[in-house]
Amino acid sequence: MEWKFLAENKAGPARKSRDYRLFSERVIQSAQMLEKSLSEYIVREDEDLNTNKLLKETREIIALSDDPTHTFRILRRVRRYDDLTYIHSLNVAILCHEFANWMHMTEEEQDILTLAGLLHDVGKMGVPGKIIKKAGSLTEEEYSVIQQHPQKGYDFLKKHPLDERIMNAALMHHERCDGSGYPNGLKADEIDDFAKIVGIADYYDALTSARVYREPHCPFEVFRMLQEEHEKFDPNYMAIFMEGVASFYIGCEVVLSDNKRARIVDTNPMDQSNPIVKINGLIVNLAMAPELDVKEIC
Repeated sequence: MEWKFLAENKAGPARKSRDYRLFSERVIQSAQMLEKSLSEYIVREDEDLNTNKLLKETREIIALSDDPTHTFRILRRVRRYDDLTYIHSLNVAILCHEFANWMHMTEEEQDILTLAGLLHDVGKMGVPGKIIKKAGSLTEEEYSVIQQHPQKGYDFLKKHPLDERIMNAALMHHERCDGSGYPNGLKADEIDDFAKIVGIADYYDALTSARVYREPHCPFEVFRMLQEEHEKFDPNYMAIFMEGVASFYIGCEVVLSDNKRARIVDTNPMDQSNPIVKINGLIVNLAMAPELDVKEIC
């Protein structure tokens, strides 16, 4: 597979820094390792999946920075064109790792949730690349093929001695609490808790990533989308996730909908999609300024 770099619209200081270059190179290496490992295990079904190796790689990416906020901000800038499964899987794994911290999970639970995020999309290896990378709208038949990837992932993972929550995350991460998801239309308590968490992280990272058919959505726009579709996600997990991710952007410079620049100074507990910002020395709660919202993070 050819690994092509997809740059963001504007190169900021982090992109030019040594930290960014080293981090970017390591993420590429880990994504290639993940692809190679999973490809080999699918061919050689007689050998158990080396989850210790996969987990070690993910931990080492996280450990590149002592500050998870720094790690998250750099990771957000690493986008690839031909790796819609592997970089995305690493992103979701790191989001799940942080979620486990926010939930004060045990180290064992943290590892399981991280692996659940890393392996949730393994079923997409069975989906033709021309469908995964298609620039236009999917046909009904193509969408039907996409909807089969959770079952394919589960069928692959169940051949290995893995925690049931990891397998369920692969099977259920597109299920929704209101029954509108796939592949089985499960509702609320029928969905594994780890699958609910992975499903939120998957939704967020997919929409904040660039695709061949669209530009990435701003994270705060995705928060609004999550709020609008609140009936689809577990409200407790969604609140924890948005609060945690929103905190990563404190201190970031942003462009508002009126094209003015501002800096995020705090989250808004009552509405994470509208942070508290400083504009020309003035503190503004965007929830109290309906004419403004965050359009872009610099």
